[in-house]
Amino acid sequence: MTLKMPFPEAPAYGTPTEVQPGVWWIRMPLPFALNHINLWLLEDGAGYTLVDTGVATPEVKAHWENICSDFLKDKRITRVLCTHTHPDHIGMAGILCDQYRAPLWMTAAEYMMGRILTADLPGVRREDLVSFFDQHGLPQEKAEETGMARGGMFKRLVSDMPNAYRRISEGEDIAIGGHNWRVHVGFGHSPEHASLICESRGLMISGDMLLPKISTNVSVFGSEPEGNPLKQFLESVKRMQTLPDNLLVLPSHGLPFQGIAERTQALLDHHDERLQALWAGLEGEITARESIPILFNRELDSHQLSFAIGEAIAHLHLMMYEGRVKKRQDDTGIIRFSRCI
Repeated sequence: MTLKMPFPEAPAYGTPTEVQPGVWWIRMPLPFALNHINLWLLEDGAGYTLVDTGVATPEVKAHWENICSDFLKDKRITRVLCTHTHPDHIGMAGILCDQYRAPLWMTAAEYMMGRILTADLPGVRREDLVSFFDQHGLPQEKAEETGMARGGMFKRLVSDMPNAYRRISEGEDIAIGGHNWRVHVGFGHSPEHASLICESRGLMISGDMLLPKISTNVSVFGSEPEGNPLKQFLESVKRMQTLPDNLLVLPSHGLPFQGIAERTQALLDHHDERLQALWAGLEGEITARESIPILFNRELDSHQLSFAIGEAIAHLHLMMYEGRVKKRQDDTGIIRFSRCI
């Protein structure tokens, strides 16, 4: 089987493209190897509900200025709904909410994490990131380089978040354009990620929880150093397996597709294969940094390395909580993992 992709080509950046009556696809550029994000404008009475916003870079701001002056014209964005708090999803929320006096809708955990990152509080600062990388075996110089690439990224790419929000929760029905969109919460990629499902339209706005070709990043972070996000993510994927298979999935990255059952099983198989490979390569004691070549067979730049080490820890932690792996911190402060005897 292969996924069905009814739209073989993506639209040009900043060009609204209709995928269903009243459902518009906007693609925006990102300054990363993953070079784009998909945003969704949903007709909603006299205006639009916007799902996700793009990053607050000059290029994206220029695209939004054109959309607001041309496509929207006399209409307005009446609500900004963000699936989660990562910069590519919430970066322009403050600007657009302010411009249209539109409320921000998010889950509580995502909004609060966004406020923490905006304030650059202890635990999420660049120096904390560097210290965490260092503990997991990244040499100090490389940890500093990686910290520079990743640390402070939120403040660079996100406008000030709105001071208030409207909370959304698992199972809630949100009326948009005469249709109900049900909130479907997933975990592991971010604290409380919200996807939206409209069965009457046959659509799912999946955010980052379900992508057509790549597995979303699942990382342990220094602010929650004992976390087990991969377990949460895999449980969330299993929940998505129960969704109607004929839904057209509108993902944040890649092309819209049909085939939820196939794609969710592929994700489960992918992580199972990585866990098996990591278990096979776990000889003696290794750090999370030393496990990266087992999980990723390509060269990684400093930005990618920060995600890779977080993912490596997540896979090691899953096996640790299953009782298969143990970890210890040596006299130098380095954390090492080994098989349980």
